[in-house]
Amino acid sequence: MKDLGNTLQGGRKRVSPLPYLFIAPVLILFGMFTIYPFIRTILLSFTLTNAYGNPTKFVGLQMWKRVLSNETFWKVMGVTLKVAAINLVGTFTLATIFALISTNQGRGSKIYQTMFALPMAIASAPAAGIFVFIFRQKNGLLNSILGTTIAWQHEVQYAIWVVCIVTIWMHIGASFIFLLVGFRNVPTELVESAVLDGANPIQKIRHILIPIASPQIFFVLFLNINSSFKSFAQIKLLTGGGPVNSTKTIIYYIYENALIKGRFETACIQAISLFLLIFIVTRIQFALEKKAVHYQ
Repeated sequence: MKDLGNTLQGGRKRVSPLPYLFIAPVLILFGMFTIYPFIRTILLSFTLTNAYGNPTKFVGLQMWKRVLSNETFWKVMGVTLKVAAINLVGTFTLATIFALISTNQGRGSKIYQTMFALPMAIASAPAAGIFVFIFRQKNGLLNSILGTTIAWQHEVQYAIWVVCIVTIWMHIGASFIFLLVGFRNVPTELVESAVLDGANPIQKIRHILIPIASPQIFFVLFLNINSSFKSFAQIKLLTGGGPVNSTKTIIYYIYENALIKGRFETACIQAISLFLLIFIVTRIQFALEKKAVHYQ
């Protein structure tokens, strides 16, 4: 009986083209919406472009030199790293505390688990809109409670913390869920044995919960770092990158140059810089994963 998938002819195996036909639509879409834009971004970074983003003149590395020698670019990169670091520490710390609180399924646990996970259900733009009402100078909720008239969104010393607070709030729901799953997967007999051996809560968390839940912890750290680099909606709605570029991250800078100023070649260089930054950070994370993450 002949095999419908493969036949032998001349001692060589003929592979059926059917599997390739099935994956062809996915490959075509991937090429159209990922590979082609990536290659075009690289090519445009070596040209001057018109208002429609089409190349008009090849200039080589001239635009690269201009962008990389711009003080604003490096200030924006610094703000991006600062926002990412604050978001990482704040989100991970709070999500860990909430997950540890929720690990024990006692009375009322479902209520505060829902509260901790609630930010997941709200999109970034509506969430930022809520905090605009909280932080605005006139009739804002925070100023009404404190009895002050501080322009939280428009003063340099406060603006970046406003952005970070909103970013942490937006990311904490997903981080809480992943960490809660990790902590609940810890075998109860290990925890009970540690308690019988006299381990205090800190020792139990450090030597049992964190090592066993390290895959989920790694994923949460990875997720938050990469999400922080791409923070946009909260910056757009809360501060617009100001004051004095103090909250302008690289993703907002790309948006500003491409869609507001029409400097597509500059935006392409900044997008490539963001890609390289994420690539380097990701490589460092996966290098540390081999030493710090323990898979059961």
